[in-house]
Amino acid sequence: MRNSSFFGNLATVRQTLEASGIDADQVIRDAGIDISLYNRPSQRVPAELMDRFLALAIERSGDATFALSCVNLLNPASYHALGVGLLYSSTLRAFFERFARFFSLITTLYEVNFTEDANGACFSWQPLVKLSPTTLEFDSDAFTALVLKYIRYAIAPDYKPNKVSLSRASSADCHAAYDEYFDCEIEYGAKRTGIYVPKNDLDIRLPASNRDLARHNDKVVVEFLERTAKVDLPARVYSKLIEMLPSGECSRTSVASSLNMSASAFHEKLKNAGTSYQDLLDETRCELAESYIERKEISITEIAYLLGFTDSSNFSRAFKRWNGLSPREFRNTESV
Repeated sequence: MRNSSFFGNLATVRQTLEASGIDADQVIRDAGIDISLYNRPSQRVPAELMDRFLALAIERSGDATFALSCVNLLNPASYHALGVGLLYSSTLRAFFERFARFFSLITTLYEVNFTEDANGACFSWQPLVKLSPTTLEFDSDAFTALVLKYIRYAIAPDYKPNKVSLSRASSADCHAAYDEYFDCEIEYGAKRTGIYVPKNDLDIRLPASNRDLARHNDKVVVEFLERTAKVDLPARVYSKLIEMLPSGECSRTSVASSLNMSASAFHEKLKNAGTSYQDLLDETRCELAESYIERKEISITEIAYLLGFTDSSNFSRAFKRWNGLSPREFRNTESV
């Protein structure tokens, strides 16, 4: 399947040009794009067309901070159910995991990673295909600004990360605007674009946290991607596990079969994606467990069965391994 960009990206650039008094439709035509083919949110714009359009748009805007101008027009609803689902994430860690899982809704041109170490965490991305220097610089600026904007929606308007890294070279004509927007250390000329946050921030409870609504939006995103773009296998497995766990029929073989794969091909493709069935199973079970535990009408034993465990003691041991607390201790903590 061809690499592509969410229609909303083209629409946002178009709107930004129009706000500056530029004939955006003429720029679109000059880029060789038939706008009548991309007039619905479900449409995807081929990478080579978006690349060409961006280069022309940036040139004609004459705006050194064009990426920030575009991001200023975005809100959580701009990216379908993904933006809204991010706000419902339980913690900043869950926010980053959800963003990485479904980043292909925004574009399939980049590999996204969320990593942690003793000093903090980094949410980063790098291109999977060859792109023009203009597009790479724009995407680096825009994605970093977008992620920080969504974090600020989720936590607080004045949230400050430790650092952001941008691929663009340092330039006097953008320093003031970038310093004001990011309000943190900026690394220019970075090989990998990313945003760095303190480790202690990862477990901050987000004000709009709602695991049930987050999971509902995840399902909507997966269904949307299945209709419009390629869906990462880990995201498809996550969706299948949510569907299959309550029945107990969620073995590696059964999940592979539901995705029309042999067990060996399933294992190999997950390995190539940098994960495994067990990692995804643990991640999904942990997320669902925390959601169920918040609902006091569901007993710990019932939760164990809903997650495909044979008994509550096995579930309790697994939950303590994931969270450092027993299910009952976690429930009491959530009640405080």
